[in-house]
Amino acid sequence: MKSEKQKREGIDLHLHTTLSDGKNTPEEVIRLAYEQGFRLIALSDHNTFAITQKIRIGEGEALMEVIPACEFSCSYYVPSMKENREIHVVGLFPGADGVDLEDFRELFAPIQEGKLLYIAAILKQLEELGIHVTMQEVMETRRKSSFIGRHQVADVMIQKGYVDTWEQAFDNYIGNFSPYYVPATRYVNYGEFRKVIQTILDCYGFPILAHPFGYGITKEEIEKLIRDFAQIVQGRGGLEVYYEIYLNQPEKMTFLKEMQEKYQLLPSASSDRHRTDEPFASGGTYPLYQAMLGRCHLFRK
Repeated sequence: MKSEKQKREGIDLHLHTTLSDGKNTPEEVIRLAYEQGFRLIALSDHNTFAITQKIRIGEGEALMEVIPACEFSCSYYVPSMKENREIHVVGLFPGADGVDLEDFRELFAPIQEGKLLYIAAILKQLEELGIHVTMQEVMETRRKSSFIGRHQVADVMIQKGYVDTWEQAFDNYIGNFSPYYVPATRYVNYGEFRKVIQTILDCYGFPILAHPFGYGITKEEIEKLIRDFAQIVQGRGGLEVYYEIYLNQPEKMTFLKEMQEKYQLLPSASSDRHRTDEPFASGGTYPLYQAMLGRCHLFRK
């Protein structure tokens, strides 16, 4: 734990809580980040907001800020696959006015019904593989949230002994790179890529393209995705370069730094932390966040 007299510098702009598929409550995430000496964090649950106003904890050298954020799911067409894929964009909302949930109702409202159809399709696929998980079992894993997703399916698979870890569940059965992957966009009506990003910008937010290597597309397709993103944000966006699991993968880091510079995006530092045993981000400091604020000249005062 950092001493109260030591300067706080670390940031983590992508964190999940029990409001979506994280294992810690918002209060627990905030406490843990504060104990580890962070200067600023963003709670960015899937298609929902854990907080709608900035929170300040401590003062002076001991100050930590918590800003509203959301990891938005978008529908993006990939020509080689001849279908839409789910892409994630983290929206940061650090303005003094906070977040008005009405601004996002049109994006969020259609998602819940589609998610139930999506999870049902996954469970049907698992059943064909001899893995028996029911919708009721999945629903019972939720904690104080209306969210339903693949992590809850993985929880049940672990509970019933089909796998030992989330990684095994995702790598072998339900993840984007598994042989049995079911694309969510076949069942869920996510907002179109451009529309989601423009909504973030219109609401005085800062959009960040999340985990570019997480979509099962080629490096050439990743660059096209980044280029398309950059054309929409026009200098007012970021790229998850210092993404925690990429930090020890030099080839990915080199590529992402090249893309970030080529398309004039700002680098983000993030952990995408879900579980209690996962680390917070270690790749960025407060000046990265300040640079983002400098690009957001439309923030309400």
